[in-house]
Amino acid sequence: MIKARFMQLDQDIIRKIKEAGRIGKNALELAKTLVAPGESLFNVAEKTEKYIVESGLKPSFPLNLSINNEAAHYTPSYGDQKVFRTGDVVKIDIGASLDGYCSDNACTLEVGEAGKHSDLIDATSEALKAALKVVRPNVTISKIGEKIEEVILSFGFRPVKNLGGHGIGRYDLHSSIFIPNYDDGNMDTVRPNSLIAIEPFASTGIGMIRNGQPGNIFMLDGPRIDREGIIYREFNTLPFASRWLNGKVNNPDRFLREALGRKEIVSFPVLKEHSGVFISQAEHTILVLSDDVVVTTL
Repeated sequence: MIKARFMQLDQDIIRKIKEAGRIGKNALELAKTLVAPGESLFNVAEKTEKYIVESGLKPSFPLNLSINNEAAHYTPSYGDQKVFRTGDVVKIDIGASLDGYCSDNACTLEVGEAGKHSDLIDATSEALKAALKVVRPNVTISKIGEKIEEVILSFGFRPVKNLGGHGIGRYDLHSSIFIPNYDDGNMDTVRPNSLIAIEPFASTGIGMIRNGQPGNIFMLDGPRIDREGIIYREFNTLPFASRWLNGKVNNPDRFLREALGRKEIVSFPVLKEHSGVFISQAEHTILVLSDDVVVTTL
């Protein structure tokens, strides 16, 4: 059986997981109130992440603000001047980390509440609700994907087939388990005492994403990790934003180029559908215990 890479749970770990979920949920709600026509992505990201830090936690990853045909992985760079426009379909994705125990949640909104894409947004939020109803210990991965696909298709859209949910481990935001947005026939199961994220994506296009330009998000990776270096000390093995290095290193751009050259870090590309396509997303983090299922971000 495939299972999320996770540790033995005790009450203190469960408390940390739940607190990470609570703060992650609050951060997402804050970001939703900040997105408005003419507002800069940079300001929304800085204010949202500041809330998490002032709550005594750290972001699990940089706030993702992915627009229209972008599915994921766009976060603003330092001083980014990009602003939201009325009618933009914005995926807001954020989580919080407490001692490496993470949450991950997301939603989609249409800037200015024009209402043109309400069905697309509802498709993923309703698919997530349907998926949560079937989550339990030892449920098959295919059963979760089946429910997501069924709802998205009923709204007239296509599930994104090469994105999906995932396991969450300590300092490991995407651990081994993968939960697709369709029934792929996978009879592996969600094991008790695991932490997972269920993450439906719906598309007005073909339902397949591709790699776009770099999105200002990086992560330590591979055997060249410097465990004495500033990246590991500040972020461990969780994703971080290029702008988070301002004030921590001289010339962050050069620092990142050199780290990439040493293959110490990897860069996350923005994930996109074809031009003119719109994508929506919804996500919750779920703690699956042997005798209970807790949606930590609800």
